[in-house]
Amino acid sequence: MTGHTVPITGGCLCGAIRYEVSELPIETGTCHCRDCQKSTGSSFMVMARFSHAALRYIKGEPKLYRSSSIKDKGFCSNCGSLLCDRYLVENSETPGRRPDMVWIQIGTLDHPEASSVDWHYGVESQLPWVNFDDGLPQRRCDKDPGMAADFAAAEAGEE
Repeated sequence: MTGHTVPITGGCLCGAIRYEVSELPIETGTCHCRDCQKSTGSSFMVMARFSHAALRYIKGEPKLYRSSSIKDKGFCSNCGSLLCDRYLVENSETPGRRPDMVWIQIGTLDHPEASSVDWHYGVESQLPWVNFDDGLPQRRCDKDPGMAADFAAAEAGEE
């Protein structure tokens, strides 16, 4: 999955925020959903999941934006670099969508080339001119019962 060694370091475009992660990524993925397209200004987002306890900001901290009822996005308030996503649903049955995890955008790593991708998500929104012939698993957000349950729990105030 990865060629990283720890600590894994990274930061924003302007250098106002720097971080290190003391563990290897649990998984990496490419998301093609509209939320990821809009937040990156690109056709997809590539991110790695880490234990939130392993993340430490060594310079500055991201500003948080509540992008939906189940997720915050962390970005640099100076240069606008999107750094991380963190889910808010305590009782999610999906391990990657719990507050004890953090998703870090691969492009903010000092060595993004050490990463590899494990899956594609949100493929119902994949742009027609984006083609991945990598044989990796593909999943639709709109067919994910865990995602629907997480949104329902958040809207019911069960986060």
